[in-house]
Amino acid sequence: ITYLLILNLLCGFTIPAPLIPIWWKWFYWINPLAYAVNAMLSSQNYCVGSDCPALVVTNQATGKSQIMTVWDYLSSVYGLSYEHVWLWVGVLIFAIFLVRAVTTYGLTFICYVKR
Repeated sequence: ITYLLILNLLCGFTIPAPLIPIWWKWFYWINPLAYAVNAMLSSQNYCVGSDCPALVVTNQATGKSQIMTVWDYLSSVYGLSYEHVWLWVGVLIFAIFLVRAVTTYGLTFICYVKR
């Protein structure tokens, strides 16, 4: 359960990727959930043109408000880039095959029953 908590905490959504402490960055880069969150946020919110949904964002330090598109906000806060969507999907597919290969190897060759 602790492992799942750390996976969720360091996937880049609860704590945005640019704000994760440097000594935990390695875990962010090997976390498959981070790639899933980045791929979902990028593919669902990318928008170019005049029909993009907008947000009113207020800077808490200065109190000034500005209108930003959802994609501009997500890319500035979470450091997303739409150009990397297929890379993230590829990493997820590789992670699925890696987990299945390790599981198959373990179930096939590791036997704790002594006859």
